Amino acid sequence: MTDALVTARPSLFPSLVADAPAAARLSLSIASGNVSETAARPTPAGQRLFELPQPGLERTVVAPSMTFRFGADGALGVSALLAYQRFASLGLGVVDWQSQYRPPSWAASETSSGTGVRFDVAYRLGERFEWSGGYQSRVNMDAFSNYRGVYSDPGQFDIPAQANLGLSYALVPSLTFDLGVDRIMYSGVTPFTSNGLPNRVLALLGDGLSPTFAWRDLTVYSVGSTWRNRSFGDLQLRYTTRQQPEPTSELLRRALAPDVADYAVSLGWSRPTGRSARMTVLANYAPQPYILGLPTHRTPSSASRVEFEALWALSF
Repeated sequence: MTDALVTARPSLFPSLVADAPAAARLSLSIASGNVSETAARPTPAGQRLFELPQPGLERTVVAPSMTFRFGADGALGVSALLAYQRFASLGLGVVDWQSQYRPPSWAASETSSGTGVRFDVAYRLGERFEWSGGYQSRVNMDAFSNYRGVYSDPGQFDIPAQANLGLSYALVPSLTFDLGVDRIMYSGVTPFTSNGLPNRVLALLGDGLSPTFAWRDLTVYSVGSTWRNRSFGDLQLRYTTRQQPEPTSELLRRALAPDVADYAVSLGWSRPTGRSARMTVLANYAPQPYILGLPTHRTPSSASRVEFEALWALSF
């Protein structure tokens, strides 16, 4: 169960506010990618260059958006969210059965869909300061009938409602600082007992005396700084608090605690290598590997707490 869409939040600046003559703009975004069965906030853009190859849920989101301009430096965006998901594997349908991951059932022919809506607002105050906020409704996805969890619970991977607020300040044109707060309403969605959860958690859910399995709402704070230099490139440092929600049960919370990091730090560098090419290098650190999105079946001795990624992209 994942909390957010594959698509990134609409970027209201500078597409509409900065020297855009139109009072309104219609756009369409289509994005697809794998999502986790366990409740975890997807790693924000800038802290992940590409997904780890593994079979799982593939979600596609179509989001037509209308953006309106208000005042001299304000913008309001309204997006319809059309989500579609299915069980998918890599390698032209061939699953790597040598891995420790085992899907709860083979449901390649099953699909699930749902709809929602998102509102975004942004306003720029002078040349240095701007703020943005947004609210996304819960996307109620159809449940899978064959895709089931460890204890035969149906796979109902709803996208919880969430709200966000962001502030950005440019100390000088080349140096920007930003703050962000996200509130994700996990308590409004049904949890899924995926075998991606730690075994010590699953062991507590196997009989009639099991505690209630439900998630608390999660608040994520982030702070970052970006330095831009025409010769060197862009350098970004970011700190993010816990991105995995806590169970409402104290017993389950203690069982999950050793596998969940309370924070993560990322350092990234990006620079154009031509008119249509860009080189990006990224490093992520967390005190526990869970927050980095590594497969949760790995033991702490075999899972790294540091990730390094490099990507060279060519546009054509």
